[in-house]
Amino acid sequence: MRRLWKLAAGAVVIIILMVALSGTERTRAAKADTTVALYDSANLGVVSRVLNLSLEKGMNKIPLEELAGLNVEEITVRPLNSSVQFLGLYSAESSENIYDSNVGSDVEVKTSNGDVISGKFLGLKDGKLIIQGTDGLYAVNPGELVYFKASRIEKKGGVYASFLAEKEGKYPVEITYRVSGMSWGTRYKLYLGDNTAKLVGYIVMKNPTSREYENAKVVLVSGDVHFYRDVSPRYVYEVAAKESAGEANIQEPVKLEPFYTYPLGAVDIKPASTMMIPYISTELSVKREYLYESWNYNREGDVYESISFKTDKVLPAGVVEIYRESGEGTVLIGESHIEHTPKGDTVRIGIGKEYDLKGTTKVLNYEHSDRWAKYKIQITVENFGDEDKTVIVRHYKYRGKVLSSTIKPSDDTSQYVEFVLNVPAGESRSVTFEYEVNW
Repeated sequence: MRRLWKLAAGAVVIIILMVALSGTERTRAAKADTTVALYDSANLGVVSRVLNLSLEKGMNKIPLEELAGLNVEEITVRPLNSSVQFLGLYSAESSENIYDSNVGSDVEVKTSNGDVISGKFLGLKDGKLIIQGTDGLYAVNPGELVYFKASRIEKKGGVYASFLAEKEGKYPVEITYRVSGMSWGTRYKLYLGDNTAKLVGYIVMKNPTSREYENAKVVLVSGDVHFYRDVSPRYVYEVAAKESAGEANIQEPVKLEPFYTYPLGAVDIKPASTMMIPYISTELSVKREYLYESWNYNREGDVYESISFKTDKVLPAGVVEIYRESGEGTVLIGESHIEHTPKGDTVRIGIGKEYDLKGTTKVLNYEHSDRWAKYKIQITVENFGDEDKTVIVRHYKYRGKVLSSTIKPSDDTSQYVEFVLNVPAGESRSVTFEYEVNW
């Protein structure tokens, strides 16, 4: 333990985020223009609000209560007028509350004699701050601090932003921050007839937090967003801003890099709420098929009954409940999953195992070198039933190139190749093919 010099009594402990601040506290921010981006790849909402602030010439201290408790590193404050400069965020709570809210977080303190200590804040013990540094534990008297830097703002206290304005007036300022726990997804219901089906889809938005966003322009983002980088969803917000206020109405998705964005329009997002909004309702012509899936190793496997249809609308990934309509009513026969499907693509949904069919994969030949591998595969499907069956054989070749086959492929993608086998009752049919994989 090291001994630290004591400052004069009554020293103020400040969470310093960018600069030491001073100035006159102004009126609260005016009503904001709010956009909320929700991501299906993470339980996260990114909120962007444009506030109209009344600022005096010089230094201004503006309360921003909605930022209390948020991770400071994930907050962006951006004046939209070049006459205003953002100086920083801070909280001037009592030292006890500041310390309580930052237990377990990384901190940096500076003492009156110039010592700077960095490490994990473990809490208070015997009136001292206990900090786990790289070279041991430190016990610091709170009265000896010049500053206390921390990664989080105290939840209960007032949070303030400081601005420097060239002249008095109203200025737009954008704040962007993340809210953990918010999410969106898609839920489908598929009602099967003999050769037709009805597909109904809903967007499900969840806000388990205590935060409320009135008349917010909501945009739904589909795709894997890598959040280790700073979130800069400016284009997402511009897409949302084009939608006028009013009843929620999901628009056609907009392609944004590897993502799709779905402008939802203006929505009141209530705290601790779940909203289900209709997205699609359409009649479909469906094709019943049987699917056997194969890989580059010997195996026997089941064949599954499936249905397929072409979609005239982009379908976000989601769970689909499958119902069968009959004279006795509607019966739930299973659940499956729809992957993200572009407009015009084919959706194939497995219904259940077909016990009259059995598939077999045999590796007839395998050659390889340091940079390539070649496979010769034979797939056989047996039909033990009393009716002829058409079976889709899908073999996953993972970037492989088909060199030859005894049957022309019905589909050939970078990930798999498909063949159609018409298997008479009580008989079997096979396909043999070769492909090469390079890396």
